[in-house]
Amino acid sequence: MAAPDGDIIRTLRHDLSNPLAAILAEAQLLLLDEATLDAETVEGLREIESLARRMRDMLAATRAAG
Repeated sequence: MAAPDGDIIRTLRHDLSNPLAAILAEAQLLLLDEATLDAETVEGLREIESLARRMRDMLAATRAAG
């Protein structure tokens, strides 16, 4: 018997949350030394940070929805 959709979403949310938090934290830690990084690296880290926040917000929306 297949798992109900709600269970699948909860599992995916749980399985994605920790790695996503780690990605966001690492990007932010690297940006603490922004002055020592070249512009291209800073731009890439900011993009990673932005996309990680967006994904985190999407996961939070699925929590609120169900």
